[in-house]
Order: sequence, then C-alpha cells, then structure tokens
Amino acid sequence: MTTDAWHVLSGSLQILREEYDNTYTRYQGLALPGSPAALELQADDLAGEWGACPVQDAYLGAIARVPAVMDHLDALGVLFASPGGLMASYTVARSVLDIATKSWFLLEPEVGARERVRRHMNYRLQSLKEQSLLVGDSQSAEAGATRQGASERTERILRAARHHGFFVKGKMADKVRPCYLGPDRVPSTTEMAGEVITPGGSLGALLWRTTSAVAHGQTHGLMMFYGQPPGAPVTGPDDHFEYRQMQSSPQDAALGCAGAPFAALTMLRRLYSHCGWPAAELETVGRQTQESWLHVAGLPHPANV
Repeated sequence: MTTDAWHVLSGSLQILREEYDNTYTRYQGLALPGSPAALELQADDLAGEWGACPVQDAYLGAIARVPAVMDHLDALGVLFASPGGLMASYTVARSVLDIATKSWFLLEPEVGARERVRRHMNYRLQSLKEQSLLVGDSQSAEAGATRQGASERTERILRAARHHGFFVKGKMADKVRPCYLGPDRVPSTTEMAGEVITPGGSLGALLWRTTSAVAHGQTHGLMMFYGQPPGAPVTGPDDHFEYRQMQSSPQDAALGCAGAPFAALTMLRRLYSHCGWPAAELETVGRQTQESWLHVAGLPHPANV
C-alpha cells in the first residue's frame, strides 16, 4: 500500500472536521426550536445550589467536549501525514475515543432532562475529586484552597441533588472514589466503547484496549510496531528483540486507530439529533470516512458501521 493511503486517512478526518465546523458555525452551537435539546431547556426546573440552569449546564457539558474530540482528530491526521509519530497516533486515537464516549453518553436520546443532569453532575463530582487528588497531601496554602474549594462545590451539588430527590451514594471522606448520584456511577470508557462503535459487538472494547496498551507503554502494545525484517535469523516464538525492526503500514494504523473516527461520527450523530441540526451532509461525509478507513484497513464495507 503506497504512502497515498496515509493521506487518505488524514484527508477523511479533515472533511469530517470541516463538516462539523460548518454546521456549528451555521447554527452558532444553538439548539433549533422544537429539538429535543430546546424542549428540555424550556422545562428546566432543577435550579438549586448546583446552578441556576442545570439542564443548560448538562447540555453545555456535552457540547464542550466536542471541540476536544475534533482537535484530537486533527492531530491524528497530522501524525498520519508526518514521517514519524506512528506510536503517538495510537495514543491520540485513544483520547478521541475516551472523550467522544462522554459526550455520546450525555447526549443519549430520550433519557430526559433529569437523567441528563444526573449524568452531568456525576461527571462534575468525578472532576472535583480529581482536582483534590491533583494536589495530594501538600500542605501549601494553594493546595489547601484547592481541596477546600472542591469540597465546598461537591457539598453544594449533593445538597441540591437531595433537594430534588436524587439518591446520593458514596462518602465525602473517601479519598479516591467520588460521591455520585444513583442508581449507578458513570460507566467507564471500556464499558461504553463497544456500544459507541459497534452496538452489541466487541470491536469497540478491543480497539480501546489496543490503543490503551500503546498509551500505557505495555510490552504487548509496543511490540505491535516491530516485525521480523527480511534475512533476520528466526529463533522461534521467543526470538530476540534485537532481530526485530520497527515497521508501519497504513493498513495497521487504520485497524488500530479506527475507534477514533468511528466514535467521533457516532457522537456527532447524537449531537446533531439532540440539537435538531440537519444531518444529511454529516451522513454523506460519515459514509466517505467509514469507507476510506475500511478500504485502507482491507475490511469489507457494510451498509452501516
């Protein structure tokens, strides 16, 4: 496969980004009248200590992650078009999948405003706990202010949640795990990846674990990039590492990083539907993107990925 295949992968990400940018600019990021988002925003009756417009906050929480997804897709395209950066491409693809699943989860159709707020507040509680963990046990004034601020904001969210009849679970005293609004915690990316990419299948979780192995520097992940060069001595299944050399191909990259564009596309479909934005052009671009990646990967082209 020629180097042109790298540009096919990179170009497909660019047209997906351009479609999103054009649509977002056309509607200024606003939900259209009569859309699910607009109807939920009109009936925002959950004001409290956690904010005057929590339904709007949940909407913005989903929207705010989308530019991060698209920026990482841009970076992935740059890596594909560059002489180096192959291993980094898997790490960037992992970030796309990780961020996209969160917006996808927040934008689930027909869950209703109350459930959307619950999910958003659980992400906030998770973030506040991580802010506290960032400063650790430092006794500096800045660290103390960070811990206190995170604790106070957490307490306000929990009080508002109880006021509106949400079930608060977990303990403030837990130094690692955040409190959350029941019945369940925020699902992990591993749990959601399969549904984001191939509902009912295992491909999404496989792609997530593959990119995670590279991002975490696991041996089995890094060894994917090394192959037996022609003429090297063969010593069996435990052949020495010194007889291997780094190898790369667009086909391998398309297989390993496919979770990124496919998750981004699924996320955008939910976003467009929630906001009432016309999606005909997105579907056209999405089809082109899917076909490009499947072609480079050497996989068949099903009607729907």
